[in-house]
Amino acid sequence: MRLLFLIILLALTLNAKIFVDMYDREVKITNNNKIVCLGPGTLRLITYMQLEKKLIGIEKKELRFSPNSAYSLVLDKKFIKSLPIVGQGGPGKMPNLETLISLKPDVIFTSILSPKQVALIQKKTKTPVIALSYGSNYGGKNNKEDKIEAVKKSMLLIAQIMDKQNRADELITFMNKQKEALKKITIDDKAIYVGGVAYKGLHGITSTESDYPAFKLLNIKNPILQNHIGHAFVNKETLLSFNPEIIFLDLVSRKIILEEIEKNKAIYKHIQAFKNSNIYWLYPSNFYNTNIENIYINSWLIASHFGKDIDIKKVKERVYKKFLGKDINTNVQ
Repeated sequence: MRLLFLIILLALTLNAKIFVDMYDREVKITNNNKIVCLGPGTLRLITYMQLEKKLIGIEKKELRFSPNSAYSLVLDKKFIKSLPIVGQGGPGKMPNLETLISLKPDVIFTSILSPKQVALIQKKTKTPVIALSYGSNYGGKNNKEDKIEAVKKSMLLIAQIMDKQNRADELITFMNKQKEALKKITIDDKAIYVGGVAYKGLHGITSTESDYPAFKLLNIKNPILQNHIGHAFVNKETLLSFNPEIIFLDLVSRKIILEEIEKNKAIYKHIQAFKNSNIYWLYPSNFYNTNIENIYINSWLIASHFGKDIDIKKVKERVYKKFLGKDINTNVQ
């Protein structure tokens, strides 16, 4: 019996592969049949990679099936609801370790859990834990890591672990082609601002982001945050001083934004964009981390507001089908 055990152990060891996750941790993985996703945005990437059927547990937050997260609308609700709950979910929230131990997943994927939390989960569950990233301030290392590039790396990492290289190549090729097409578009040199950006919750107009991905693809600067990385709040006085000509607002925070506008009419009426009705809605950028597909849709939507002849309906259909396998019926007015 002891000899048989040693033979099995040796076979598993020889079969194991070592991967380097987005925290530069070396993780040894033997099997990839059963997975669990922890933290904001992890299941989104697994869904992009068409691996959701390998789930054996689910966070409670993933049961919302919200139109603010397009990936959640293509999930098999019956299957997802049948899975054991492994924790509440949320930024930096630890899972139920006892449940994870009982489920015995082959791999646990995480996002927006600290290196210490990731190491603790791996130690307690004796399961390989792989940290993914959406860039600086969004689950990655505290540096200037670009969101889209971080997501590409995360998808490639998933592909290596889960044997899905073709799918990763397909998505990354599409993303690169989108980037090249958007790069050719020239946007008028105006004072432009984006507000209502969700970050660990919903926020009003003063919630913004430097290097906002949909702006970055169009080479639009967010000068109000020249010396800042990632998400930030600006005060109303700073926004008034910047006096943007055009403002884009995130639809996910619409209720809060409309209440804020009503409450602060005396301030906002002095801003050019409000005076001239140059206020436009964008598809939800962040909802349990970033909707990568909406980055591209929003870039085309922004370009359309600068007089570019773009069929947004066709853009949406093409982008959603590539990332999610089908078009999602959502509209921005």
